[in-house]
Amino acid sequence: MRSSRLVGLLVAVAGGALTLSAASLLVAQDYLVAQGVRIVIVSFALGAIPFSNLLAQSVAGTDLRSVGTVSGTALYRVAGFAPLAVGGLLDVAKAVPGVLAADPAPLVSALAAGAAVAGHNWSPFLRGAGGRGVSPAMGALAVVHWPGAVLLLAGLAAGRAVRQTALVSFGAILALPLLALRWGGRDAALAGAVVVAPMLLKRLTANNTMPPAGRRCRVALRRLLCDNDGTP
Repeated sequence: MRSSRLVGLLVAVAGGALTLSAASLLVAQDYLVAQGVRIVIVSFALGAIPFSNLLAQSVAGTDLRSVGTVSGTALYRVAGFAPLAVGGLLDVAKAVPGVLAADPAPLVSALAAGAAVAGHNWSPFLRGAGGRGVSPAMGALAVVHWPGAVLLLAGLAAGRAVRQTALVSFGAILALPLLALRWGGRDAALAGAVVVAPMLLKRLTANNTMPPAGRRCRVALRRLLCDNDGTP
């Protein structure tokens, strides 16, 4: 009888220990998930800070939405090189904190990188307007896979040299996930793909303007390749 009670007690203790262990794992998992969600949200908020537009307004008194896209090119036209350099560095840097906070979780790092780019592209501070995401993409990739950042920078430089920035940058954007897979493995490819998605989507949506009926396929292709709608 005593042995049966002892066995029952041991079984109860073992069951309680297993239950506590499972509960601890679930709590830890929930904490990690919640932490990852917070990191992604903060990354989006940081990415949404419209440094280029703020500089254009403070230096030249111009809202970049009134002269075209909220971009470095537009900032240079209205305010000159010095504000462009400052704005470019800030746009690159704002994607870094979230990705650093997510390390060493590859999925959270990739989502934080993509969120920073998405925040830049569709900033709630600009009522959904924004840039094309190349600068924050370079900042995020500088942390998770620096050759990807070099690739995007090289695409910009080469594009400006031949006066085909949009087209050459498009090639660099498309090549990014494939080259990241080759150079950095699956984690780098994941980050590259998540960063590329909002950049391509931004080109297609063009600040939420719909192309006219009958020209949508042609305009969509033109937006992807040349980042404009072409002539009507």
